[in-house]
Amino acid sequence: MDSTAREQWQSEVLDAILESFAASKPLASCLIFKGARVLSRRLETPRRRSLDIDTNLDRRFADTHPGHSAQRDYLRTEVATALREYFGRQNPVRFELVNVKVEPNPRQGHPRSWTAFLVSISVRDLAKLGVRGLPSLTVDVAAPEVLDVDSVAPLRVGNHEVVAYTLPRIVGEKLRAFLTSLPAYRRKLGRPGESVRTKDIYDLVCIEQERPLTDRAFWSAAGREFRTASASRYVDCAGLMTFEEDLDVTRATYEADATIPKDISFSEAWAVLTAIVKLMESLGVIPFTFPPPEDNPGDTGPSAITAKPVS
Repeated sequence: MDSTAREQWQSEVLDAILESFAASKPLASCLIFKGARVLSRRLETPRRRSLDIDTNLDRRFADTHPGHSAQRDYLRTEVATALREYFGRQNPVRFELVNVKVEPNPRQGHPRSWTAFLVSISVRDLAKLGVRGLPSLTVDVAAPEVLDVDSVAPLRVGNHEVVAYTLPRIVGEKLRAFLTSLPAYRRKLGRPGESVRTKDIYDLVCIEQERPLTDRAFWSAAGREFRTASASRYVDCAGLMTFEEDLDVTRATYEADATIPKDISFSEAWAVLTAIVKLMESLGVIPFTFPPPEDNPGDTGPSAITAKPVS
């Protein structure tokens, strides 16, 4: 199986996994869905292939299942149950569950112990019994986020619905996610190094093509979500200068990233990002600073933060 066929297979199985989660009341109620797969459904025009499923824990679930061990055990049990039931309903049956692992996510590990799990799912494909080395499938489960009333909305997946990020919230998280991968944020919170998240820049351009910056209501909502999402993870933004940190590295990473389609050049993408940031400045969204708890004694953590409204 070459790399293209391998990725196509992963995407197909992930679609089935997402539908199995949507059909599971326990999982649909404890997870909030986000990321590129949700973005594709919100835009209805897929642009970038995603090879995982991104989620957050729902705040109510985290409050009623405190502690990593309880959350891990619950996820392991319910994911296995959901997949076995869903695969068993196939006619003809194609996939069989081999194993489910739920472990701390090394890519999201954080000195503040913000809950983050990596769910690894191994399946047997009865249509490819002669193919060896089929990859495992991954589901990222991040800590609960601070959400505004319009941050999430129902999303149809198969015959069921899940709670998923709205387009404005996706914009806000992608702006924040890019900043969290830059050196200034990593130094601030003592976070391990990682590659610059240039795929988020590409996704922002795809959103802007569907919702131009002239749509002030949409981008005002996106600005509120950017501020709320940033507050949830103590991200600071002084303006365009914050995004421009190590710009040469950002450019090189974007151009070398094989997962980013080549239909949007870095120069085009950066011009759109610059326009978005300038609009956020004109709306009064930025600048902002969110000190960590030790620098702000009145703050008890991300769950306690609320962002200031944006006019």
